[in-house]
Amino acid sequence: MYEILPYSPELDQRFDHFVESESVNGTFLQTRRFLNYHPAGRFNDASFALQKSGTIVAYFPGVVVEGNRFVSHAGSTFGGPVISKDFYSGSRLPEILSEADRYLSKNFSGVTLKITPQLFSVESPELLEYTLEHLGYSRHTELSSFTPLSCDKDPFENCNKECRRIFKKSEGIGVEYRPLGKTEDFETFYRFLEISKAKHNVHPVHTLQELFDLKEIHIPENIRFRGIWDGETLVAAMMLFVFERTLTIHAQYIAPNPDYTKFQPTTALYVRAMREAAREKMKQFSWGISTENGGDYLNQTLIRFKESLGAKPCVNARYVK
Repeated sequence: MYEILPYSPELDQRFDHFVESESVNGTFLQTRRFLNYHPAGRFNDASFALQKSGTIVAYFPGVVVEGNRFVSHAGSTFGGPVISKDFYSGSRLPEILSEADRYLSKNFSGVTLKITPQLFSVESPELLEYTLEHLGYSRHTELSSFTPLSCDKDPFENCNKECRRIFKKSEGIGVEYRPLGKTEDFETFYRFLEISKAKHNVHPVHTLQELFDLKEIHIPENIRFRGIWDGETLVAAMMLFVFERTLTIHAQYIAPNPDYTKFQPTTALYVRAMREAAREKMKQFSWGISTENGGDYLNQTLIRFKESLGAKPCVNARYVK
């Protein structure tokens, strides 16, 4: 009934068309044009699709990690399964996922599926979650958050008193909010980012060259860089992902100037980024997770900061077998 279609480079365009035009929960993060920014050899690609009568019904971008485990996807915030619009129903989805589960069980020692969260899905993931649970997958969550946006309401109104005070101070100084344009702007942003990450004993996921490649080659329409300047001084900068299908802006990276002390720069930058998104009629501003160690630890300082800017809770779920 169903045929397993292993990934090969000649399928890139076909898989990408399915993800972006024929699925209920596909985003650019699951496209090959995004995933292929990873250099050859970084991952052992094990992606595959299920097709029926020549029509793709589900796609599992994924890699093999240590212990012969399949992870969908280790090179992206979330992976699969990505499901066809025409097959996302209570009568069809169990059959599709059962077929995929048989293939995964036969070829791998374990499976981790990082599914597309509600914020980025055209349809609710609840049917997918129910089906995976009843196939024996265990659910694990990380706490994420988002701020609802409306073009009729200034997101500044959702901020608490301290956040408003900081923002008004930045307005009094007269900082300028604009896109990063010059090469030296990106280099300065990346230096700030390395300093910020080093405080937590980690490194940026992307190299500076990879950020350039994402912006210029792979996903130019889905990525933006913004900063605020005090005169000639870059005060803080950020990288944002744009999810057009659900009108969601996601804050991927933010990095303040560690030597700037006139006001708290990340608050001032976030408010301006939310205002820009609201003017563009985006519906949601995604903050990302506030948890560590796979969700075991909640960073209270981080979640309080996001809540001060109007953030509401949501979860990112992964399913493990």
